[in-house]
Amino acid sequence: MRTNFRIAAAATTTLVAALALTACGGGSDDAKAGGQPDASSSAAAPATGGPAPAAGDAAGAGKGSGSDSGKGTGTGSGKHPGTPAKATGKSTKKPSGGGATDAPCTGANVKLTATAVNRPINHILLTVTNTGKTMCNAYDAPAVSFSNAQQSPIAVDKDTIPQAVVSLAPGASAYAMVRTLGEDDGGKSYNTGQVVVYFRGKVGMESTGPSAYAALSKSVAVVDSQAMATYWQSDLSSIEAW
Repeated sequence: MRTNFRIAAAATTTLVAALALTACGGGSDDAKAGGQPDASSSAAAPATGGPAPAAGDAAGAGKGSGSDSGKGTGTGSGKHPGTPAKATGKSTKKPSGGGATDAPCTGANVKLTATAVNRPINHILLTVTNTGKTMCNAYDAPAVSFSNAQQSPIAVDKDTIPQAVVSLAPGASAYAMVRTLGEDDGGKSYNTGQVVVYFRGKVGMESTGPSAYAALSKSVAVVDSQAMATYWQSDLSSIEAW
């Protein structure tokens, strides 16, 4: 009896162990078939997501020195190579000369010549040429005087006022005609070989700046009461027959 009981007990123990092994094997198979992953497979899975690299860092990609910063040493700044330089707002181009100005033409910036013309008779042509580096204005009429003059300056013919101020660029010229005498009115004449011109300013008929002198190629007779000058002109033809 005791022998049979021991055999039965041993058989029972063997059966329980077999059932336990079967249960353990089934659980492992369930996990592999779709259950919870074991610890080893979870640890092997790579991390996903995370912030995207900055645009500046992307420019340095592939040029790095192997640093874990991800920025390339080849570009340094990480800025886009097409970024334009900032404008300074200052122009390097220098303005050219000869622009608009209120500066008057005077003996300091012009050369004066005086020529006794054959037609009309008893007339002198005055020419002023801008010898400066900037524009000047020949305002109004020349204030003309002669050496040995008894009256100065001579009268001005207001019918010859130009339509606009005569502006002279460097090298340009303006013209005025001077009548030295007219019909005999009993006035006393004298001979002169030099003309003196005083220049007008922008406002009124006052003189401004140094005067200019010009010698005549020959002496001419002058009667102060009959002498008269035109306004400065940019076109000589407008006073050739005056």
